[in-house]
Amino acid sequence: MEIGWFDFDPPEVPLRNPHAIVMLRPWINVGNVGTIVLSRLASIYNAEEVARLRTPGRFYDFTRYRPEMKWVDGEREITSPNSKIEIVRRDEEPDLVLVHLLEPHSNSEEFNESVLQMLEALGVTTYITVGGMYDSVPHSRPLLVTGSSRGWEIEPDLGGVTLSRSRYEGPTSATNGIGVGATERGLATLTVMVHLPMYLQLDNDYAGAARALEALAPLYGFGEVKLPEVELGEQQYSQVTPAMTNNPRLAEMVKRFEDEYDSTDDDDDESPGSVELSAEIEAFLDEVRGGDSEDGPTSGGI
Repeated sequence: MEIGWFDFDPPEVPLRNPHAIVMLRPWINVGNVGTIVLSRLASIYNAEEVARLRTPGRFYDFTRYRPEMKWVDGEREITSPNSKIEIVRRDEEPDLVLVHLLEPHSNSEEFNESVLQMLEALGVTTYITVGGMYDSVPHSRPLLVTGSSRGWEIEPDLGGVTLSRSRYEGPTSATNGIGVGATERGLATLTVMVHLPMYLQLDNDYAGAARALEALAPLYGFGEVKLPEVELGEQQYSQVTPAMTNNPRLAEMVKRFEDEYDSTDDDDDESPGSVELSAEIEAFLDEVRGGDSEDGPTSGGI
């Protein structure tokens, strides 16, 4: 079956009050937080793929997102970058729809509309975006999580995370139109964004992914599941403190971020992450980043 630009294999039994959990790569997938979260949920609940784009080349520039060559059963196969949708049936509702989105380079309006049509075809009632962003926060404190919600009868329980409307203005992704369209169609929406230490720049930030999973756990009742991301994240971050001994600029930066984090009043609307950095520290961060990245915003943009 074709739904918009997706090939769709509809489930035989309708999903129950399904919540869509969405990641967008690369825009708000810093540290691969969204990718890791959806992969873990797919593993916990044995997800089943039901849709992917029929002609991904309509939306993607394959000189920017490269196809991959693989050997399968003694034959070479080429796989193209794509967006896909999986479904999860849980013991109790809501069921889940895991939406793996690769940001399009062209025809964004058609892409967005196709995703919205897929959500409608699956009966989705709630649209949740999960991701990560760089910020001036320390690795030595619990990672900050921010987000906003609309249309919920009862505010979602995210394990103590305080939700507030984003005030961000500036560059964004055209795919944010999916969230706008979901709201217009009467879906409840939620954004869960983990703030990651800007000086680490990890390809896979497991501490960030663990924090996002811990925020979602009260909603979906997998709090008793052992998450490998927790231990992996602790191992990653534990290597930073020894490195500070031989790196005074890094030590100075972490100390400033810690002071700002610790001085933030819980009742204050301002979150940690607004530290004004010295020129020397900014130069150090430029070295770490190695120039501009396509992995999404360093802050804001959600």
